[in-house]
Amino acid sequence: MERVKPFSEPSKPARSRVSGASAGTRAQPNVACSMLRGILGEINACVPCVAGGNAMPLIEAAYAIGLRLVPTRSELGAGFAGNGIAWESGRPALCIVIASVGVYGLVQALHAACVNRRPLVVVSGDVASIGRGSVQAGDGWDGPSVTRVTRPLTAWSFDALTADLAVRGLRRAVLLAREARCPTHLNVPLSVQEQPAP
Repeated sequence: MERVKPFSEPSKPARSRVSGASAGTRAQPNVACSMLRGILGEINACVPCVAGGNAMPLIEAAYAIGLRLVPTRSELGAGFAGNGIAWESGRPALCIVIASVGVYGLVQALHAACVNRRPLVVVSGDVASIGRGSVQAGDGWDGPSVTRVTRPLTAWSFDALTADLAVRGLRRAVLLAREARCPTHLNVPLSVQEQPAP
């Protein structure tokens, strides 16, 4: 009878692993990296996020530049985690979600941040180009625009349609959140996030 090896004995030597996120982002910096590098010292390093879909370049960039990602099960959970981080630290907290259903799920947390004057900065990843794409886009085609939905609850809500607007927009969102002590929202299409760094 053969003796079964216990789990602690590896059958092959362990190889060093580099994640695709860090390898891809380090190899070719994109707009998502430029956006996050521009605000590094001004936000809390813990970033609640919901990984997936159109927000992946932002999440990969956050991982590559050393921000601590706090994965949550839902956008609402990410929003309330960001609320708590902003309240505890007194600094703007970044929260990364997908657009449409993701932002709609975050509305309750945005309301809490607005009422309690918390500097929460929400960045949503949208379909490749706003107004066209999946049924989930919701920009007038299958529902209201996410920036129109978040505008009453934020100090500023904006669609960044170019690389320059995305980089400058995130800086402005952080500055306004810090000064106004209110949440802000920046919606960035996937095609803009993936462009080469300016």
